[in-house]
Amino acid sequence: MKRVYWRPQKISKAALFAIGLVAVGGTLLIEHFPCTTHHGDVQTKFLAAELADRGMKAIREARLERGLDIDRRFDPTESGMIGGAMTPVTSLPGHLEAKQTSVNPNFAAVAVELLQQAGVSEGDLVAVGCTGSFPALNTALFAAIEAIGAEPIVIHSAASSQFGANQPELLWLDMERVLYDQGIISFRTSAATLGGFGDRARGMSDESQALLAASLERSNVEQLEPETLNDSIALRMSHYQTAAAGRPIAAYVNVGGGAASIHGSAGRQTFGGGLTLDAPADAEAVDCVASRYSIQGIPTINLANAVSLAKAHGLPVAPEALPAVGTGGVFTSTRPSRLLAGLLLVVVLTMVRLYVWTDLWARLRTRFTELNSGGGDAGLRVHSGPQGAELMV
Repeated sequence: MKRVYWRPQKISKAALFAIGLVAVGGTLLIEHFPCTTHHGDVQTKFLAAELADRGMKAIREARLERGLDIDRRFDPTESGMIGGAMTPVTSLPGHLEAKQTSVNPNFAAVAVELLQQAGVSEGDLVAVGCTGSFPALNTALFAAIEAIGAEPIVIHSAASSQFGANQPELLWLDMERVLYDQGIISFRTSAATLGGFGDRARGMSDESQALLAASLERSNVEQLEPETLNDSIALRMSHYQTAAAGRPIAAYVNVGGGAASIHGSAGRQTFGGGLTLDAPADAEAVDCVASRYSIQGIPTINLANAVSLAKAHGLPVAPEALPAVGTGGVFTSTRPSRLLAGLLLVVVLTMVRLYVWTDLWARLRTRFTELNSGGGDAGLRVHSGPQGAELMV
């Protein structure tokens, strides 16, 4: 039996250092020069985010002008878009982390992306159902619609859950008027309900209902007065149809958890967060405006699960500072350059080959040359010390 053994010479520290230096340097180079991918219509997204940023700042100023303090315990960014824990017009408990997450002007870019994925373009009609629970998301959506140039038909539910637009002096319709008066949006809500349980503030005091109704009156918004929840859904569908005047509705957008709009938590679970192109399997079981439009084949967008939406689009959850316009994965994403990584691999492997394999074959040729010059031996045996190679046959 013949066997060949090869043991490399003592490893050169200089060679190892050179290979390691190239590997580390190349890795740093790859991290420093990543590939950037732009997502969708970045120009329109940026315009929408700028409008949303202007809108949130305008609402903040309006809040301070009314002497409404900002509580940093609830609103760490001091945006003015987070309401109180409990006020006379608060309808339900609210998720503070979701409200804090929603305070990000770049959600307007998310809304642009979802609307465009739904096929909405300039001049298209968009039906909107929103509540007072997420004023920041309302602002973002309205900014997105304005940036795209679509035409919304908006029905609003005046009540709000905790930490929303729940200051009686500055409810959502008051905020909307600020946006309109400052030229940030060019449209207004056309109809509204009191919201809350049954979409008619059921269970709220007479004083609370009066405060909600007063916000509709001072904003000159038509009040829909349903007797039941099903009646509210029907009234809304009729209002959208009348306002559309025969034109097709390109998409339906829900913001918040309005009972008539999205059927509360059950509807939010059915539709999830974001765009739904095809009606969910259990759409009929959660009767609401969103399900009725979805069954008709109209794309629906649900802007309610702020935390999951943020994670899905590369936005921060409950940021401590107001994010800058144009930041987040909704605009761009980065990844290591495959080209640079491939080049680095080739370079490192080439250096290893030159050091190891070149050394091997050079020493084998040298030993064979020495043996041949020595007259040959039936049992070929070459040995060298620890610094050399060993060949035995």
